Amino acid sequence: MPRIRLLPEAVINRIAAGEVVERPASVVKELVENSLDAGATAIIVRLRQGGLRLIEVSDDGCGMDGEDALLALERHATSKLDSDAHLDAITTLGFRGEALPSIAAVSRLVLETAAQPGEGTRVECDFGGITSVRPVARPPGTRIEVTDLFERLPARRKFLRSPETELRHAVALLTGLALSRPGLSFLLVHNDRTVFHLPPARDLLARLPDLYGPRRAASITPLSHRQGECRVTGFLLTASSARQITLAVNGRVVRDRLLTAVAHRALRGSSGLLQMEGFVHLEVPAQAVDVNVHPAKAEVRFADPSRVAALLTEALAIALARSRGPTDVRRILPAPPRPSPPAALPLSYPPAPAPPLVAEAAPAPPAPTGVTPWGRLVGQYRGTYLVVEDADGLLLIDQHVAHERVLYEELLDRDAAVALQPLLIPLVVDLRPEHAALAMELQDELRSLGLELEPLSGTAVRIVAAPPGFSPSALERSLPVLLADLDSGIAPGETLRQRAAASLACHAAVKKNDPLTPAEAEHLLARLARAQDPHRCPHGRPIALRLPHVEIERRIGRT
Repeated sequence: MPRIRLLPEAVINRIAAGEVVERPASVVKELVENSLDAGATAIIVRLRQGGLRLIEVSDDGCGMDGEDALLALERHATSKLDSDAHLDAITTLGFRGEALPSIAAVSRLVLETAAQPGEGTRVECDFGGITSVRPVARPPGTRIEVTDLFERLPARRKFLRSPETELRHAVALLTGLALSRPGLSFLLVHNDRTVFHLPPARDLLARLPDLYGPRRAASITPLSHRQGECRVTGFLLTASSARQITLAVNGRVVRDRLLTAVAHRALRGSSGLLQMEGFVHLEVPAQAVDVNVHPAKAEVRFADPSRVAALLTEALAIALARSRGPTDVRRILPAPPRPSPPAALPLSYPPAPAPPLVAEAAPAPPAPTGVTPWGRLVGQYRGTYLVVEDADGLLLIDQHVAHERVLYEELLDRDAAVALQPLLIPLVVDLRPEHAALAMELQDELRSLGLELEPLSGTAVRIVAAPPGFSPSALERSLPVLLADLDSGIAPGETLRQRAAASLACHAAVKKNDPLTPAEAEHLLARLARAQDPHRCPHGRPIALRLPHVEIERRIGRT
């Protein structure tokens, strides 16, 4: 009996679906790309629970008649390719004919479509099998509803993330498609709340205020460079993270190692990767790029990669040079040397006043006494470490991680009803679309920490209350970084509230080279002594380094 056998059709379909459908955002990608290929001018995406419960995509494209609606659910059935010659110059986003049957194999799917007004077809599928076909009255276009994704594939479903994480993947995907096609309308609704509504815009720059807010959009650096038939367009924008460049090739949002490496190399300054985000759209002749190298069409291959790399490098270099401008020359000149402290006074407090460790409205700390729960405060070393003497020797306490631990525990210990400190003048912050969605999803968790946000139009939010002890201006700067940390998952902690508190504390804590007055240093050390874990910050870094007196004398030759 032969050991090699043909797989059942149902197994083949599930394997193929696993290559195309990784998560809800994959479904959104395939359905929206089909809408774009159908000539849609307005696309509506509705999600529930990040797409885990519902994904619905509606468009006003060309639609299909009844016969085509049934054929579209067959594997390798497509209207976008009719010979292998067309594989050498693909101009559509889809071409494999696998999206709809793959999605239908792992979900319950409803397809409503019409090519003529009132003459529509409704097809219902249940995990790969068509259960109902009937006529329906509807305008031209297509609506596809996907529910119970991966319900019968628990092994795949358990690898999905939280609804908030799945939503952010979908938002990032739609943002890239909306940037590559500014002339189309996009509406994204999650749990009956509008995440963004982008009306048609005349060009990319006119679309940015709706995505990034008017203030941030006004500070973008446009990308525009052409070499022969190849062109680079897009924009750069100062960001809280250095790795948020969205890439598109001929309108297709991609993850390309070559383009990513070129972008990071071009954006690398003398102090590391520049804090930039943006969108880079590369347009090349269709025959110069192969999009048939990945099942989900997420990667591409170029016929002349060195030419593409050179084009992108030159475009980014020109944009960065333009962004610096004549008024920014001082930023690239070496800083004047800082005067060295007197040799006889290596441990001293600088005369300049320091930013307070509490909010501007809080009372000033009491007069310094030199006495702390850790010992006698000797001074501040290099504007970073507090030097304390006790009976056993010296302690070097890192002021940043000490303050980070203090703020972290105080945030988690506060009663939410008491922690809110309303702002006299609310602060408006423009965010990335996926981060604005995340902020609204996490309103309750952030409010429990004393940070209250309200949604505004577009992707802006308003800070209406701040935790006591936090500078509102610092919160305005740190909110985008806080959301980026939560989005990337780099903040430590078991619960979402702990991760938010850790990120907020890290970005609000006093920094390296921030001078502290003796009174502020004593106040910080007193608060640290009350911490449950005064030895490590939330990220696990040690707070203090002990230099025993006997070790000091041994090293200096007294023993």
